Amino acid sequence: MKKFILLCCLCMAAFFLYANKSTENVDADIDVEIPSLHSQNAILLNESGQSIFEKNADAIIYPASLTKIMTAIVAIEASDDLQKHTMIDPQTIATFTAQNASMAGFKGGDFVTIEDLLYGTVLPSGADATATLAKVIAGSEPAFVSLMNDKARELGMNDTHFVNASGLHDNEHVSSVRDISKLFRYALENPLFYKILTTRSYVTNVPNELIMSSTLFTKLPGVENAILGGKTGYTPEAGLCLASLLEKNGKNYLLVTTNATGNVRTEPLHVQDALSVHTAL
Repeated sequence: MKKFILLCCLCMAAFFLYANKSTENVDADIDVEIPSLHSQNAILLNESGQSIFEKNADAIIYPASLTKIMTAIVAIEASDDLQKHTMIDPQTIATFTAQNASMAGFKGGDFVTIEDLLYGTVLPSGADATATLAKVIAGSEPAFVSLMNDKARELGMNDTHFVNASGLHDNEHVSSVRDISKLFRYALENPLFYKILTTRSYVTNVPNELIMSSTLFTKLPGVENAILGGKTGYTPEAGLCLASLLEKNGKNYLLVTTNATGNVRTEPLHVQDALSVHTAL
């Protein structure tokens, strides 16, 4: 009888030891100490989608080109033929060139595929690509933006309202980093979006060879060793923004930051923030 009781006690001790160890593994990410960030708004999610760090995550922000995450995923879900051709409208090039928007490099009259436009949207963050996608998918940019706002409501992005497909500044074009993290996590579940986001460069023929490179991987040395992929953004009102997919010790993390000081020609403090978070994980 004593041996039976002893055996039961040993089994219970082993169980509680295992349970406590499992709990420690689950909660380990919560104890991560994140250094001070340049970005005014930030949120970090672990693989399960749990927020393990926040900084002004619910403040209303201007999402700049993080908007293009929504543009891309809406276009992907609405497309049944990635090789469908359309033409770049010369007026589109003129309009966005006049606004000093970032461009993918297409020229008026180029014949491109939906796939080309998706890469042009995500990698070089081209407004020429987003406007053309919107027109070919929905007939016009306002109609496409309506689809974007429908998807935002579906994802529970309650602080978000889109006005355009490019992220160019508008006082009514708003979101929060918490909302963007919901969108980013959802988009990454799509294999095509994941492939595009993690691509360093893409070559198309429109009709001449056009090489489009990710705006992220050209910022700082060492980025490729820490960040699997990401979408940058900038307007003077939004500051430097970044939605990035980090990898550390076999685990993936989603980081969204906005409102870092600077511009596209200054020190990339938004990317520095992502690398600092990666080091801390």
